[in-house]
Amino acid sequence: MKKQKKLRNNNLSGVLLYAKKAGPTSFSSLWSIKHALGTDRVGHTGTLDSFAEGLLVVLAGHLTHLVPHVTGFTKTYRAVINFGTETDTLDPGGKIIRNATPTDRESLEKILPQFTGALLQVPPVYSAVHVDGKRASDAIRRGEDVKLESRQVFVYENKLLDFLPAESTDGKSAYALLEIKCSKGTYIRALARDIAQALGTCAHLSALRRTQVGPFSLSDAAGFDELEDFTIENGIRNEERFASLRGEHDEPNETDKKSAFKKPDKNRETDSDGKIAEIQSHLLTFTPELARECGFRTDSLKSSFEKQYLNGRPLSPKFFTWISSPEKDGSSEFSAGNQIAVFYSGGKLSGKFAGIIVQEDFRLSYGFVVPKSAYDGGMKIFTWKQILDGAFPIDWRKKGAAISVGSFDGVHAGHQKLLENLLASGFVPGALIFSSPVRSSQEGFAGEIDGLERKLEILSNKGLSFAVVIDFSPDFSKMDGETFIGILKSKLGLSLLAEGRDFKCGFGGKTDMEKLSELARKIGFELCTVDDVEAEGLKVSSSNIRESILKADFALVRKMLLRPFSYSCSGMEWIEEKSDGKGTVFRAKKISPQILPSDGSYEVSAVLSSVPTDSVFKTFCTVDAEKITLTLPDSGSVSRLKEILFA
Repeated sequence: MKKQKKLRNNNLSGVLLYAKKAGPTSFSSLWSIKHALGTDRVGHTGTLDSFAEGLLVVLAGHLTHLVPHVTGFTKTYRAVINFGTETDTLDPGGKIIRNATPTDRESLEKILPQFTGALLQVPPVYSAVHVDGKRASDAIRRGEDVKLESRQVFVYENKLLDFLPAESTDGKSAYALLEIKCSKGTYIRALARDIAQALGTCAHLSALRRTQVGPFSLSDAAGFDELEDFTIENGIRNEERFASLRGEHDEPNETDKKSAFKKPDKNRETDSDGKIAEIQSHLLTFTPELARECGFRTDSLKSSFEKQYLNGRPLSPKFFTWISSPEKDGSSEFSAGNQIAVFYSGGKLSGKFAGIIVQEDFRLSYGFVVPKSAYDGGMKIFTWKQILDGAFPIDWRKKGAAISVGSFDGVHAGHQKLLENLLASGFVPGALIFSSPVRSSQEGFAGEIDGLERKLEILSNKGLSFAVVIDFSPDFSKMDGETFIGILKSKLGLSLLAEGRDFKCGFGGKTDMEKLSELARKIGFELCTVDDVEAEGLKVSSSNIRESILKADFALVRKMLLRPFSYSCSGMEWIEEKSDGKGTVFRAKKISPQILPSDGSYEVSAVLSSVPTDSVFKTFCTVDAEKITLTLPDSGSVSRLKEILFA
């Protein structure tokens, strides 16, 4: 038996809206989510029976602590009710136990107002309600007698949307489509049963769809487009699908949970790249705005008190500042009571969720803390295919993206001006970067200034939120500029494009800044043109930096790069040549696509990995016909060698 790939517990956190289809249990539906997000740390906030469909609000990572709060939200459903037939489970998968004369539309409309407001409701015996420590559904399947006590629920709205009389069907059943907004703990199956009893008939659900959970709507969920229209006709078809099923309509027991969480059904189809991308794109960051929508008061943790907060010291109001918003606290129809959502302030973590604190009278206590290490993931990296599949976060797309496109070969002073415009824009800052310089295939290309990994590291340290890595493939090179920019607009929410005056894109470089300006007005984004940067009277560009490296003018290179030129030693195999009192000499063949200066001897710094920080050893390096000779302190140093800095 093939072993399932173990999912990782990464630092990813967020709120995911997912459209469950009729058929799988809520727990088994989580498999696709866990697979797409690459984590086991997910939890949903309200079970849907297997015959039902609709909105699952899923919390990932540290946000799983919020499950009890979101579970308490009001919910809205649409239900197709079969009047005239009752099943033991009150759903389409149960055994028919009773038939009666169906109701008519007029009678139903008259009685519905009686089923709004505070109601006493007895849950269905086939349910997850516990009696004497046992699930009612498990007990009744074992043949035990189960008697459930009534409990109070609240129905805010109960509207008849459509009705199909018995004479339009087989004469045995009439069907009604209701929309119901209700409190936590309300069973729609039980509500249908009670309405039917008041009408002197019987009923069960043919279909059920959850359309709203608190502030969250099904229409915003991943997979929503795959659902059919929720009509009486489709509800009847749903009943026909489940007519032969028995049980499995409610939450699984602990054994079922483990099975559903750890592996998919053996007959289950593999999720497509498109579905994975859609799930990934719908993961919402828990921002102060989203927290207020969920009924939380929001506070900012002052940077000067981060250490005390993270070390669990007694809380004081002076640690926090109320985060202002366009609307005053309490404007949401939902309330988190005395729970306060706290967010970091200042630096890269500004606006990131820091946890929950609880206020009781004038005393503050910890709910839970999200450590700063939860955000060590840094910049998010996408492939071009993932962007085309729709993996870019939907909340980022709605906010708008500020983008610069280029090879970023040697992130230099000119690039720095572009990045400053992105970071100051108020949009989500990111770069589209080619996996290798566009000119790398041309004859005479001397090599890259920085490898892809190094470029991404620099862009992340600059504060960008994302990067899209593009292979400059033949297919990509044939794309015209208008199509390319249109994709950035539709898939990333392009709101600002920052480029130099000589920027061109599209097939043959036919879309220049003049045409981009026209396109910006046409589809609606801001075009920011950045002037050239000079160093010692020379334009700062990747080609000029390469030329300066070849000439060993490292002082000019440093001015252009705003850092020393570094040559990565990753993957190199060093051979020890000799050792003396001055150190150990090693030789290696160049394997990196990075550029090296012309043959000669150079004074350099070798960067060696050490704890807690890297150490730097000044030494000499010789470049000779694609080979490098380097002197290190001792024979063991070479295993720690990370890079060579040319001064």
